[in-house]
Amino acid sequence: MRYITKYIKADMMKITEISEYKKFMDCKPEWENLLSRSRADNVFLTHDWIAGCIKHFYAGDRLLILNVFDGADLAGIAPLVIKKSGYFGLPVRTVSFIGTSISDRMDFILDGDKKEIIKVIFDHLESIREEWDLIDLQELAGYTGNLEYIESYVKEKRFVNIAGPVKKSFFINFDKDKDFFVRKFSKKLEERLKKINNKGISLNLEFQRYTSGDINAEEIFSKAQNIEDNSWKGKNESGIFSKDGTRNFHREILDKFSRNKWIDFSILTLDKKPIAYIYNYLYGGRSYNYSVAFDKNHSIISAGTMLMLWALKDSGSKGISEFDFARGEDSWKTKLTQNFREHNRVRIFKDEAYSKVLYILQSRIMPCFKNIKILHSMWMKIKDILKWE
Repeated sequence: MRYITKYIKADMMKITEISEYKKFMDCKPEWENLLSRSRADNVFLTHDWIAGCIKHFYAGDRLLILNVFDGADLAGIAPLVIKKSGYFGLPVRTVSFIGTSISDRMDFILDGDKKEIIKVIFDHLESIREEWDLIDLQELAGYTGNLEYIESYVKEKRFVNIAGPVKKSFFINFDKDKDFFVRKFSKKLEERLKKINNKGISLNLEFQRYTSGDINAEEIFSKAQNIEDNSWKGKNESGIFSKDGTRNFHREILDKFSRNKWIDFSILTLDKKPIAYIYNYLYGGRSYNYSVAFDKNHSIISAGTMLMLWALKDSGSKGISEFDFARGEDSWKTKLTQNFREHNRVRIFKDEAYSKVLYILQSRIMPCFKNIKILHSMWMKIKDILKWE
């Protein structure tokens, strides 16, 4: 076990480092308390979600959970991990948020002097620089204000870094006018159903939504997996239930979150057969959209679209404050709303030869490859053959 305490300022801030899963599990009350006070409070930073990520995706990786204390009070948590992987075919040790690629929101959990807390965190990372090659922080939401202090620190220290790309995360805020949204999406759904009826297609459709603590998690899991198996995601093996790792993770999350009353699962059935699902998390009055799938055999009736319109209409009348479409700039989202938040990515490289090579590859060579289609195509094939990340 590695458990380190460093005092940054006398009688002021100190930092503790947790690298053991059991020690992390013991910190749940303090974690949840700080999260509830933080601007970064969201379902993907809850202790249960992070615990699931560690258990299913980081076996053998170096946990680097940093707790920052202002006096006796917990003021900041950096949920980090050092993961060994490939970077343009080269072996690297990357500091990243726990949940990268699995979570739609990641950040530092802070309540207090953000500038000073972030300085303490990055000073600590600098002190263990021999353990990592680069820092890669993704899905940083602009609204928390944390990104501003990270950029300030990086600029002050003159670290070589790459900012971006900036991504959009779309949402609908129902609090502004619930009745308006209920009418809007009711009308769109009625128009969609009318078009189908005009084609002479007779449908026995039923819309259902599960949001209470009485959810049968295993039943929902089974229905979602069956729908996804018959979807384009299932065919391409790109769905969340297509691989053992993500399938086992979501089986556990469904069970945990259903007991917390955090599951928001909508399903569309045709003649009693499930043909589309929307898999969301309900947390803090906000519904986070995580996955959508529909049976490709029923694409002619736009099963996924109809279910989404119904879920949005239903959200407006259910007391849900916001429907968060999470990451991804899919065109269907822009047809439903123009409101979005920005999320950023920051990659920080050490002032050492190997890290400089990684920086040059990322900032100069790869942009050239992408502009030359033949070279880029060859590179992607080589990566696929050698299983490089």
